[in-house]
Amino acid sequence: MKVAYYPGCATHGFARDIDVATKKVAEVLGLELVEVEDWNCCGGGFLDEKDEVAFVSINLRNLSTVERMGMKKMVTPCSVCLHSARKSEVVYKEDKYLRREVDSRLRGTQVSYKGEATAEHLVWVLLRDVGLERLKAQVKKPLKGLRVGAYYGCQMLRPQKYLGFEEPSRPKSMEQLIAVTGATPVTFSQATSCCGFPLLGSNEYMGLKLAYKVLEGAKHAGADLMAHPCSLCHLQLDMTQEKVRYTFKLQWRLPALYIAQLIGLSFGFSPDELQVPKGVTEVLESKGLA
Repeated sequence: MKVAYYPGCATHGFARDIDVATKKVAEVLGLELVEVEDWNCCGGGFLDEKDEVAFVSINLRNLSTVERMGMKKMVTPCSVCLHSARKSEVVYKEDKYLRREVDSRLRGTQVSYKGEATAEHLVWVLLRDVGLERLKAQVKKPLKGLRVGAYYGCQMLRPQKYLGFEEPSRPKSMEQLIAVTGATPVTFSQATSCCGFPLLGSNEYMGLKLAYKVLEGAKHAGADLMAHPCSLCHLQLDMTQEKVRYTFKLQWRLPALYIAQLIGLSFGFSPDELQVPKGVTEVLESKGLA
């Protein structure tokens, strides 16, 4: 299967390890990821509030490029990028006034969105196109004895009008993928709460507090570590966790990793090959899994 691949800015920057793991897992599954030519930032989290016409325009630029590449599906590993593209698709098709403004903004460019290409999350493609049985067939090192918090975040699920893959109040995709690896999925009440990343620039304390609540919820539910589906959640729950610990004087850690990294571990890749965070490797070692 061949699909267009949109990594997004974070996945090509601070969260480069997500790109590495995604490509390794895709290769094992026979999923050919063709990077979108000359892709641009999705603008999620800032441009949509500043200039909605520009926000929709730059996302349609990516989707129109996918159409010119002869494909109709653009997969992304980032929930924020997913949300941006899906929102842009919907509002462009449904809001005739916005569509007129966008068309005016794009006049004279090579952008011409026909409405055929759509964005999907890597999680959706793994479940819907690859399937659980095919995933299970590639598991060489079951992660038995490992309890993994199933975290969704906010932008892969809501609003359902834009996303629509599963019921936002009762998601199950992350638990399904965690179970495939042989690990035990841990469900907790903060699993669909925001990680706080968007607030770091305007209200750092509240952004850190939201991350703390997510980590605390998974920890108290008995998780050894947490798996998530988003490049920006990755930055917040991994790189920023030390700041969370310092701010709230925590005596514990809860390592977090991207869902493709967890799957890759079960496929037999080493922690180094998948560039998993050091804290995750320490947990794996304590369980005899690394």
